[in-house]
Amino acid sequence: MIVFWGIVLGIPVLTYGAVGLVSPARAKRFTDWFRSSNELARVLTCAAWFWTAWELDNIGIGAFDAVTKIFPGELWFLAALLTYLTIIWMPKNLPVRALTAILMLFPASLFRVTRLLLPASGFGAVHIFVVFAYIAAIIGMYGMFYPWRLEKALDVIYRAPPAVGKAFFFVLSLTGLSLFIAGFIS
Repeated sequence: MIVFWGIVLGIPVLTYGAVGLVSPARAKRFTDWFRSSNELARVLTCAAWFWTAWELDNIGIGAFDAVTKIFPGELWFLAALLTYLTIIWMPKNLPVRALTAILMLFPASLFRVTRLLLPASGFGAVHIFVVFAYIAAIIGMYGMFYPWRLEKALDVIYRAPPAVGKAFFFVLSLTGLSLFIAGFIS
C-alpha cells in the first residue's frame, strides 16, 4: 500500500517540479489552466466531499457514529448536497480550495498505512511520508481559508528572479522523487 502512496504522491509532485525546472513557462501555463478550470474544480470538490464522507463513515469514533449515522446514506447525501452548494456558493478560487481540502484529507488514509511501518527506533523511509503528510495538512488548512494567498505566492515565485523559481521547482522535484523512492523501499 505504501508503494501506492509513493506513486500517487510522488509522480505529480516530481512531474510538476521537473517541468518547472525545464520550462517554467510551461509550468506557469499549467498553473493558470488549473486555477481557471471549472470542470477540474468541480471534480476535485466532489472528490473532497465524498472523501470526507468516507472518512467520517470509517473513522471509528462512537461519538461521530451516533450523530452521522442517523439514517443509511446520510453522509453520502450530505456529500452530494455540500458538493453542489460549494460549487454554486464558492466558485472563486475553487480549484485551489478543493486541492487544499484533499491535502488535508489524505494524511488520515496515509497514516493508516504508515503507522504499521514505523520502526521502533531510528529513522525509516516511511518518515518521509509522515513529514510530507504533516506539511501537506498544514498547507491544506491554510489554503482552505486563504486560497488566494497560495495563488499569490505562486505568482510571486513565477515573477521572481529565475534562480528563485529554479530553487522552488528543485525542492518540488526532490520531494516528489523522495516520495516515489520511499514508496518502494518502505
